[in-house]
Amino acid sequence: MTTLRRTTGDTGSATRAEAVRARRKQRDTPRPVPAARTVSQLRAAVEHAAPAAVRTPRRVSNPRAGKRTSRWNVAMPRAGGLRAVALPLPHVHLSWRMASLVMVMVLGSFLIRAFMSPDYFITAINLAGARYVPGEEIYNASGVDYFSIFWLDPAQIKRNVEAVPGVQSATVDVMWPNNVYINLVEDEPALAWSQGGQTMWVGRDGAVFPSRGEAAGLVPIVADDDTNSLTTESRIPAPVIEGAIQLKQLRSNIELLHYDSVNGLSYQDGRNWRGYFGAGADMEVKLKVYETLVANLTARGIHPSIISVVNKDAPYYRR
Repeated sequence: MTTLRRTTGDTGSATRAEAVRARRKQRDTPRPVPAARTVSQLRAAVEHAAPAAVRTPRRVSNPRAGKRTSRWNVAMPRAGGLRAVALPLPHVHLSWRMASLVMVMVLGSFLIRAFMSPDYFITAINLAGARYVPGEEIYNASGVDYFSIFWLDPAQIKRNVEAVPGVQSATVDVMWPNNVYINLVEDEPALAWSQGGQTMWVGRDGAVFPSRGEAAGLVPIVADDDTNSLTTESRIPAPVIEGAIQLKQLRSNIELLHYDSVNGLSYQDGRNWRGYFGAGADMEVKLKVYETLVANLTARGIHPSIISVVNKDAPYYRR
């Protein structure tokens, strides 16, 4: 019987085989599973690894529109995540001087535009109360032609208009943006006074102003002994005006009265003589004296050239 023995080379092969079997056994043997982490540890790990700003949509139903909308919550930045970067805003410091300058510039531009705009310039007036004085004359005298409303002075316009002959008083209103209202009270003409080759109107207060057209009911008077022309500065005595108006009322057939500084008012009687009546408010009495004297002279067959009742207490006649 033959006995087999291992040589040295066989010992080395067995050692390597054992090492391979040991590694294979270690690989096939299940590894121990570590213990499960707690919920708090897992949450801390997730939050540590999550970005700094996380938007979590929350769905909110809209009962009116029936559509879904989202409301976004932004988480606070945490250490180790993304950090929100705040961009710096420019800082503007506006001093009160700068603010005042801006306001002045804005107001200045508005005023310049207003002063230059044709919408604020006067090109017409609204005139009321004018019967005799032409509107064009009032407009020219007012001094508002193409003036800016910013430069108008109602008091000055009133003075300008009241300086027009025949205007007794005026009321002036200036309204935005370019309206001027003028209401006149005119002198009412009572006499048409002819002197020095011209005829002027005379008001009841004795004021003299230019005649303008035709006015019904005026008493015509001719000055016999004065050849100087009347002006708007002239004044007719009030007793003369009052006497002339009374004579015209008592004798409507009088077509023309005369006046001289000595005998006052007179008219040419249709019976071929001149009757003198002076002036004043007692014309009714003087006419009665006049007619009594005429009847007396006619009864005696006397044909006078003048009959004077200037002094009603001492009437006289001349042949």
